[in-house]
Amino acid sequence: MKTILEPETAAEWEWVRLCQKGDREAFAALVDLHKSWIHAHLYRWVQQRELAEDMTQEVFLRAFARIKKFRGEAKFSTWLFQIALNMARDHWRSAERRKSDPRSMEEGELADTATPSAETQLGEGQSRRRVFGALQGLPEIYRETLMLRYYSELSLDEICQIQGQGLSNVKMRIARGLGHLRKKMEEQKDES
Repeated sequence: MKTILEPETAAEWEWVRLCQKGDREAFAALVDLHKSWIHAHLYRWVQQRELAEDMTQEVFLRAFARIKKFRGEAKFSTWLFQIALNMARDHWRSAERRKSDPRSMEEGELADTATPSAETQLGEGQSRRRVFGALQGLPEIYRETLMLRYYSELSLDEICQIQGQGLSNVKMRIARGLGHLRKKMEEQKDES
């Protein structure tokens, strides 16, 4: 899977330059290059295959609409990843609003938000569904950092670059986030 710290090729930069001039074929080449890893990250974040597919399409629609504003100060993949991350943030905020408003909750909606049932070793060996549910209850700053680290499997350097934070800040967010996550998992355990 491509990572945001991989160097970009001369061809990729040329495609970006051509896209900025309106070349749709060059944009199609960029989509082909980045689509699978963007989709993989979105799927890990939202845990719904169809939603991740829709969000992936939306990421590229937004990128195409804004490509002329891309200045090349960061790599194109970093810029694209930031668009995807912003969409995930919007999704999480929207999910939080739906959770807090009982009138907006449809029957079975919660069950649909975390469909994978495969076991994972994140935290104390709890199921992926329970961990994902607990993550949703964390403050955004910790949830996002933990998801970037453990769901997207990004390095600390990559997280620093995406969040615009120093290494010590990112490490602190991970440590505090894991503490909050453990507490949420214990609360879930006590409730069941």
